[in-house]
Amino acid sequence: MILDKKYKETPIGVIGAGAWGTAISKLLCKNGSDVKIWCHSPETAKDINTNHTNSKFLSDIKLPESLQATIDLIEIVKSCRILVSTVPSHVTRKIAKIINPNITTNHFLVILSKGIEENSLALLSEIFMEELDTLPKIAVISGPTFAREVAMDLPSAALLACDDNNTKIILQKIFHSDRFRLYLSNDMIGAQIGGAIKNVVAIASGIADGMKLGLNARAALICRGVAEMSRLGVKMGGSPETFSGISGVGDLILTATGNLSRNYSLGYKLGQGVLIKECFDTDRIVVEGLRNAVSIKELATYYEIEMPICNAVFQILYEGISCIQALKNLLERDPIDE
Repeated sequence: MILDKKYKETPIGVIGAGAWGTAISKLLCKNGSDVKIWCHSPETAKDINTNHTNSKFLSDIKLPESLQATIDLIEIVKSCRILVSTVPSHVTRKIAKIINPNITTNHFLVILSKGIEENSLALLSEIFMEELDTLPKIAVISGPTFAREVAMDLPSAALLACDDNNTKIILQKIFHSDRFRLYLSNDMIGAQIGGAIKNVVAIASGIADGMKLGLNARAALICRGVAEMSRLGVKMGGSPETFSGISGVGDLILTATGNLSRNYSLGYKLGQGVLIKECFDTDRIVVEGLRNAVSIKELATYYEIEMPICNAVFQILYEGISCIQALKNLLERDPIDE
């Protein structure tokens, strides 16, 4: 309990005021922590501080009055010992460069974003390790957690992965609640690989539903998606058990079946015949699977791994192949043993 009280009183800085950053900030406030959230937009910061809402991402969710928003990222790093990164994968390296001068070994850095950086093919934890001159204690939280449902205080569960046992215990006490259950793991690689690949398979699942292929087809896609996830993840150093757990198959089931999933929703539109350039609103909400499809294809090539579902999604997104042709290519593959 002494440990619990000590770290509960440590200010937490959430980097990123999208839906997930806002939801986790609300959860941490409810858990009794002092939370500051960094916003890229001054309008969002003002909205949170004045109206206690984030109108752009979770407009109907009332936020705690204790939640403080700021546009000063350095102030967040200097004043908060625990940092939570929720920014999209493609801006992670930029954020790492900005916070680098003020990071210390006394900091905890918890990565909640999911994705793989294009070109470098680096996991998000690897980006921070490359860019930070002084390494904090790094952990990853991943699992089937739609931001809206966490913000609504609906029951959720996720995996907290870290290679330091003491760090895992400290962070579990801070994030865990009666509505947000955290399981512990040492496998940061597997947790991150699962979180990235499920985005691409979710697009495939949405395409299948948009084409009205039926529930059998969707179940088969999800099942074979887990196989592709495990195949690549184990080759990259992840544990097989991780991919059959909550941050692997659990996250995939949610993202590949729920209409709150941006990746599934994109796939659904494509399956209905909507052109990809017409699938986005003016705000260009980030769909991580778009970028992940490129990175995963390159990783599969590098490791010489067959990933037919992920490859089909890549072909639809970037090579102009129709959904019907991609389906035909998948169905005409030679049958293999499970």
